[in-house]
Amino acid sequence: MYRSIAGIMLIVGLMVGNAFAAGVMVETPEACGICGMNRGKFAQSRTVIVYEDGSSSGFCSINCAAAELKRTGYKPVKSFMVADYTTSQLLDTKTAVWVMGGDLPGVMSAHPTWAFGNVVYAEEFIKQHGGKVTSLDLVMKGAYEERSGHGGHDHGMHMGPGANMVFNPAFGDDIYHSHPTGMWMANYKFMHMGMNGLKEGSTSQSLEGVSPAAGKPRYMMTPTDMTMDMQMLMIMYGVTDRLTLMGMGNYLSTTMNMVMNMGMGKGNSTQAPMRTSGFSDTELRGIYKINEQFNGSIGVSLPTGDIRQEIEMMGKKFRAPYDMQLGSGTVDLKPALTYSAVSDDALWNWGGQAGYSYHLGRNDAGYSLGDTLKLTSWLQRAMGPTATWLRLSYTNTARISGQDSEIAGSLKYADAPDAETMNYGGELINAYLGASYTKGSFSFGVEAGVPLYQYVNGLQMATTWNLTAAVQYMF
Repeated sequence: MYRSIAGIMLIVGLMVGNAFAAGVMVETPEACGICGMNRGKFAQSRTVIVYEDGSSSGFCSINCAAAELKRTGYKPVKSFMVADYTTSQLLDTKTAVWVMGGDLPGVMSAHPTWAFGNVVYAEEFIKQHGGKVTSLDLVMKGAYEERSGHGGHDHGMHMGPGANMVFNPAFGDDIYHSHPTGMWMANYKFMHMGMNGLKEGSTSQSLEGVSPAAGKPRYMMTPTDMTMDMQMLMIMYGVTDRLTLMGMGNYLSTTMNMVMNMGMGKGNSTQAPMRTSGFSDTELRGIYKINEQFNGSIGVSLPTGDIRQEIEMMGKKFRAPYDMQLGSGTVDLKPALTYSAVSDDALWNWGGQAGYSYHLGRNDAGYSLGDTLKLTSWLQRAMGPTATWLRLSYTNTARISGQDSEIAGSLKYADAPDAETMNYGGELINAYLGASYTKGSFSFGVEAGVPLYQYVNGLQMATTWNLTAAVQYMF
């Protein structure tokens, strides 16, 4: 009888709590003061701290509250309240029955921790989900230990499934997001793109069709494959809870293989690989948090990448083609709008981003790269410290405007398709699969992608695959 009554109480309590979390506004603030997540979505784990000086703060979890206490130097507290998991009503942390562990994911914590208004609810929860009753002292000790060694600016954003996803380290496209006041994030990525074979429009073209062994070739020099490797370092800092600043630098390396048509039916001769490398353009960006789901941002790309790289062919030095140069040579504006949402249980994250790159005028070599529209969407699933995801991206790039006279002049000696501006730009749809793992302040991740659709302007090499590997640190 006791168990039946307790079970009914738990079911009714959960129904009330879920209705409260889904349909009733919680006390202010709406967003967690540490991680920025919607406290209404996490009403069953939220906390409120009221200080002796009359100020107060609200958080999504006991772990974020612990981060705030550490950040403020443990200033005198008048009251410390936590939500009853069953009813979502606030109660004193000192009188709550605490349960740690179990099979439900924790909120902003690697260790699930829940509070209950009485022992009956706690025991029924343990029967269904596991865990054990513990004390407030051990709960706070565990929360502080998760943050040990992170210094005064530790905000716990690297913890929990929601954080694993929103601040994912390994997306091949940067997803712009905001950070709480005083938080830093450093991200290093290695990105590899492979290109192989030729396309004209959406149709694949064979080497024999472009540069036949017998007969007149369309081009004397024809590229066969190319790789682009980029190393990227990005630093972000939360100036306020709504404004985040970002800086990003890149180092780019390209390698292209070509064949030369020997003429007179002698076939194609493989040439030594052509290579360029050096620092690329630098991007500065401001990101503004519009609300819980939307961020707007504007970036400025500065022309720090060299656009006069040289290659050697047939014993002569030539200006490298446009796709082997290291930057745009122009100041570029890059606005973006980002949408990201986390499910109520913080196990799913989905979103989308629209971005545009606009090149301001022509560079001092006489040309401007084509403007680019980029759309991406994703769906992620968290499993403890691990997150996996699927992502789609669409890129539409215009042709190059103007031309570099040095590159155009090289056509007299080395007739090649990538020396002509009409052979640049097009549309590309990529699909990606990725996974990441979070350990303390560090996150590690990898993402691989392949094209689903390509349409190129003129004759170009076809994209075959790309890979991103990344490590991230938050402090």
